Amino acid sequence: MGKGRGHFWLDLIACFLIPTYTLLFAGSMRWFSTNFSVIAVTGEDHYRGFVYWGLLAGGYFLVMLTRLAGLLPRAGARAGTLVLITLGVLCLGYALVIPYLPQHFPRYAVLHVALAALACVLVMGALLVILLALRREDRERWRGSLFAWWGIVAGSGVLFFIPGMVSTALEVFFTISATLLTRRVYLRRLEKT
Repeated sequence: MGKGRGHFWLDLIACFLIPTYTLLFAGSMRWFSTNFSVIAVTGEDHYRGFVYWGLLAGGYFLVMLTRLAGLLPRAGARAGTLVLITLGVLCLGYALVIPYLPQHFPRYAVLHVALAALACVLVMGALLVILLALRREDRERWRGSLFAWWGIVAGSGVLFFIPGMVSTALEVFFTISATLLTRRVYLRRLEKT
């Protein structure tokens, strides 16, 4: 498969499918008073949609960050990235299959939230390992991407503290911005190979 054709699929998934599906799943109201886990338990179709969203986003991060790991010059950075993304996708997978029902299963609800949050931290950790490894080669080239990484962390923090909880606004922001940053880093890295 040629580079142009591969970029088409990457652009379709990262710039259209994931953002569109994320926004459609989020709906149009109450972005600061609800979240994806609450939306998922409001009906069977919503839960199915939640699982599809998790498979789409988790699959994207697994494939793209694994590919990026393979392009890193140092074995330690490759291994660290692979461990972090594998653990992150496993956490997301477990969070998807543990429904968020705090009234009926409070311990499982806490586990669901912890796994979902840990999945995001691990994805961002994998991205940070990649960016720091690439920055060792060329500080200037990767400065903007590292700044974008910090922007996602800061934006996520602000969106957490506004309502004091993980909200739909935070989940939409994190999913779309981390997806686009991963795409950007991958394409910039391919320019060097």
